[in-house]
Amino acid sequence: MSEGRQQVRGSSLLVVGRVAAMVIGMATQVLIVRALTKSDFGAFAYALSMGTAARTFLSLGQGRLLSRFLAMYEEERDYARMFGSVVLAVGTIFVSSVVCIGALYVFSDALIGSALNAEDAVALVLILVFLSPIEALDQVFVSLFAVFSKPRAIFFRKYLMAPGLRLVVVALLVVTNASVTFLAVGYVVAAAAGLLLYVGLLIPVMRDRGLLKVVRPRQIVVPFRAVFGFSFPLITGELALLSTTLGGVVVLGLFHSLVEVANYRAVFGSARLNTAITASFVTLFLPVIARLYARADIAGLRTNYWQTAAFVAVFTFPIFALTGPLASATTVTLFGDRYADSAAVLGVLSVGYYLNVMLGFNAYALQVCGRIRYLVGVNVFMAVVNIGLCFLLAPKFAAVGVAAANSVALVSQNLLNQWALRASIRTAFIDRECWACYALIVLGAGSLWAFDFLASPGMIASFGVATVVFLIVLAGSQRALQLGETFPELKRIPLLGRVIR
Repeated sequence: MSEGRQQVRGSSLLVVGRVAAMVIGMATQVLIVRALTKSDFGAFAYALSMGTAARTFLSLGQGRLLSRFLAMYEEERDYARMFGSVVLAVGTIFVSSVVCIGALYVFSDALIGSALNAEDAVALVLILVFLSPIEALDQVFVSLFAVFSKPRAIFFRKYLMAPGLRLVVVALLVVTNASVTFLAVGYVVAAAAGLLLYVGLLIPVMRDRGLLKVVRPRQIVVPFRAVFGFSFPLITGELALLSTTLGGVVVLGLFHSLVEVANYRAVFGSARLNTAITASFVTLFLPVIARLYARADIAGLRTNYWQTAAFVAVFTFPIFALTGPLASATTVTLFGDRYADSAAVLGVLSVGYYLNVMLGFNAYALQVCGRIRYLVGVNVFMAVVNIGLCFLLAPKFAAVGVAAANSVALVSQNLLNQWALRASIRTAFIDRECWACYALIVLGAGSLWAFDFLASPGMIASFGVATVVFLIVLAGSQRALQLGETFPELKRIPLLGRVIR
């Protein structure tokens, strides 16, 4: 079996885990939104956004790209630099965490209070900021297990245990009627427990592969220039995404109350579900394309890219259907009538996030191909466009205006990256094998919007129609997906075997 198909199969396990995490995460989100008042939830959402966003500044992009260097150095049997890249990632997180968290505590009024006139939110930020180094280190471990072929460890720890622990914390919040401070502390403790489990799982893996005997501490070479030179565009990319995840929250906090922040953040996680499958696939996708590019196998890289892109686009479609065209029923069902007005926010955000992922991992492919300056320019452009539109639209349109700004920026970023990818891997804007797949997705989305406009369906009807449209898209996308070759066992399943080719 080719490396590309092995990557798709391994990624599919992570997708299953991601789906489980999505279900648990949505249950957690629903419980939090329903248990807290709008002002308390707004404060918690604001603080959680700040704490989670700080992870980008702490890792400087290394945790997510670490798998690329580990795979490359292992392929070259350069174990000194392979271990050095891990030391660099962990050391960067440690040093930047001390500086960042220390600055927040010493200058909390200037750094946080100046942007938000709410003491409760400031206190929550100072608790949830400790999530930043924990989640940054978590990404380092995910990269290690991805390269050392242990997707099951990622499946268990990242997609079952971590969201499960958060759900337990929220359940205790509901049962005991505790304060929002209890919720914040519980989130930090749950994340720390998961990180300790990763350490326990990694040591036997390293021992089994004989890596603990390969290099001594004095032999380690830290590839500072190579890592930071490659990770710089990812830093700008992460900062561009921060302009959507954090920028909108800050702008709303400046012009509106925490209630409006709650209207935006209540559905933000649901919209981000459109990136769930992408997040699962990139874990194993990056080391594969790094190896293919190192071998100068551009044809193999191109084939792997488009098969992965089609897989992500098709299997993300059900999420997009329920959060985009059918957002009204989804919002009311999950969060209640209090948040009915947030349906427009969910629909607009989902369009942006789905269009941003449906054409594949163009940013990662461009990084591997060395298009660094171009990516930096696109990322800076996206951040400027998003923040500028937020300030322009938020005062009048509040949460919906911020959602529109996010979507325009996300779609612009993806289209610009896809345009540059053509020359880098010698491909069309959309590969011919994928034309039918993408045409069906567009037609399916259009039909769902028409159905929602004409029928104003409830959740059951929305789910049923979305399922039917998804099956049509799946059946018509066989050529691009190559499910029969990647998962031959599916052909033995009654009924499904008739569809899979």
